[in-house]
Amino acid sequence: MEMESKEKEQKELLQSRITETKNPSGKRKSTLIFACSGLSNTGKLTMQAASALAFRRPDMYRAAAAHKGAGAAEDAASEGFRILALDGCTDRCATKKLDEAGMQAEVYLMVTELGIEKTRPSDVKPEYVEKIIRAIRDA
Repeated sequence: MEMESKEKEQKELLQSRITETKNPSGKRKSTLIFACSGLSNTGKLTMQAASALAFRRPDMYRAAAAHKGAGAAEDAASEGFRILALDGCTDRCATKKLDEAGMQAEVYLMVTELGIEKTRPSDVKPEYVEKIIRAIRDA
């Protein structure tokens, strides 16, 4: 029961952060997932989830690694994409890169807020990737 309560609480937290993402035609905008891509497990998970979702749904998602700079985010924003900053932990690497470029994401997600603990770099499990993908889709 406690696990269900935690998941419900996390979902409510995510819902409270969601920004309206419909374009004038009523269709959902495509999303650039601007991912942390750090060296920890949570950083690695951000890029794996972003890449997997962009591969599965290229019509709706594009992935960009924050360590390469905000150029991809600037390009995507100019094309009408919404920007989703996907941070691995409280270091907020993706968010900081956007801040440096004078940009803000429409949606922010942090892997550690999804109940995934920041641990050793090798702690990258497929179920974690899927959990992050679900959170991105819900956002």
